[in-house]
Amino acid sequence: MYRVLIIALLVVMVLSLISCSKKPAAVVNDEEISIDDFQRQLGQRMEAHKAQGIPVNEEALKNAVIEEMIGKKLLLQAAREKNITISDTELKSALEEIKARLGEQKIQEALRRWNLTEQQYRQMVKEELIIEKYISQLVPEDSIKEEEMKKYYNESPKPFIKPARVQVRIIQVDTEKEARELYDEWKRSNMEFDEFAEKVSREGRAVVTQYGWIQPTFFSDAIRDALEELKEGEVGGPYRGKGGYYILRVKKREPERVMSYEEAKDQIKALLLRQRREATKVHLITERKKKSKIQVYVR
Repeated sequence: MYRVLIIALLVVMVLSLISCSKKPAAVVNDEEISIDDFQRQLGQRMEAHKAQGIPVNEEALKNAVIEEMIGKKLLLQAAREKNITISDTELKSALEEIKARLGEQKIQEALRRWNLTEQQYRQMVKEELIIEKYISQLVPEDSIKEEEMKKYYNESPKPFIKPARVQVRIIQVDTEKEARELYDEWKRSNMEFDEFAEKVSREGRAVVTQYGWIQPTFFSDAIRDALEELKEGEVGGPYRGKGGYYILRVKKREPERVMSYEEAKDQIKALLLRQRREATKVHLITERKKKSKIQVYVR
């Protein structure tokens, strides 16, 4: 009998410990924010701060993270009330876009690092899409009027700048030796650069681009410097860059200049739309907090 009582007490203690370990980070209108999700997001935020050299105040960061998670939960609840849903097709398209931008390897590394399953990852993306669709319906693109955009352009304390850019064609190979041999071959051939580029492209000896406008700042230091220094019509190289070695020909240059309203209007619209949608999110969260039952356990 005594042994049975001891075992029973041990079972109660173990169950109690399990229960404590699974206590949520917060409860928002009877919906839990798990402690695992909270600790994961806190870890990600701390890592990002440290990578950027930002001093970490752990207590303040904990409060910021849980408040963001509560806000997200409130927005999801509001979206559910409005029957906002994401189809499998929409989710698949978003996942493919993320994969194209980041690459499968980086995604899998992140899942392993933060102990996330594929299903959890899909759910996270789905929730972000639901919130985005909900806010987009509240603040549609046509809510930004032409008069607002013109006013913003005219009253902006800083002019809208179109960065300097160059029209360039690139011959790319894997090694410096290949690049030097191609450059020397072109010099000996007395061929026009474009004619020579077409030739080596047809022969499959290099990756050759057509002319395109690019900003030098998008490239590594060596290529950026070359693109800033080469005059119109000049050829330079080889330069080491991401993925190999490059021979460049600059066809035209455009200096940095102030953009006209017509050139800047799409940029202004996107900026105003983003500001209005963020303000709408803040307002919604503030108002729903007043009417919600929220319990926080990580402070």
